[in-house]
Amino acid sequence: MAKKRKTPDRQELLDTKLSDLTVLIKDMSPQARIEISLAHYEDEDAHVRVYLPPDAGDKEVERLELALGEHCNDILLETGLFIIGAVYD
Repeated sequence: MAKKRKTPDRQELLDTKLSDLTVLIKDMSPQARIEISLAHYEDEDAHVRVYLPPDAGDKEVERLELALGEHCNDILLETGLFIIGAVYD
């Protein structure tokens, strides 16, 4: 599948939204490790992988999963950017 070429404005918007997601994650879990990938497999624009510390409880994982998923969905509806977020414990 051919890669979608990003215009400078779209790339700037993606960068801004990824920064917003990073701030959200760090506010909720300061010890989290965040990996961002811009690799394209289908229609996605980016992947955000969040790795929580080993002592993170199930409630923290669920709370972050819900917040990240909701934010990624809001970004998709607002901008058309498809960002996949995943939380690992």
